[in-house]
Amino acid sequence: MKEEQKTRITVNIYGQTYNMVGSESSSHMRQVASIVDDKMREINERNPNLDTAKIAVLSAVNCVNDYLQLKTKVEQANYMLTDTNKSIAEIAKELGYPDSHNFSRTYKKITGLSPSEYSNTFSKRLLYHV
Repeated sequence: MKEEQKTRITVNIYGQTYNMVGSESSSHMRQVASIVDDKMREINERNPNLDTAKIAVLSAVNCVNDYLQLKTKVEQANYMLTDTNKSIAEIAKELGYPDSHNFSRTYKKITGLSPSEYSNTFSKRLLYHV
């Protein structure tokens, strides 16, 4: 069995150098490191007396919270796209996006499908299960 090729890079997060190894692209890994660094710096600005370990834990908690909120929004969007007659503009507004273009761009970036593509693909499948 062929061993999966690993990406190895060096990144700087919050003033420390880390060697990262993963199966993702180096640009993806650098983006992850950059987001963590940004989050740690943001938390430090708001709480300058915290030590690095506490800043790291709060960064992890904030990132997971952001992820779960986004996951919930995608699940709500998926439901509304397949099980309601709401327009994309109505869904965008209900989920707190400023407009349907912003929602559609974000949705496609996360799911790989536009809201219309998702609706057309999965609404049709629901018809077969009736």
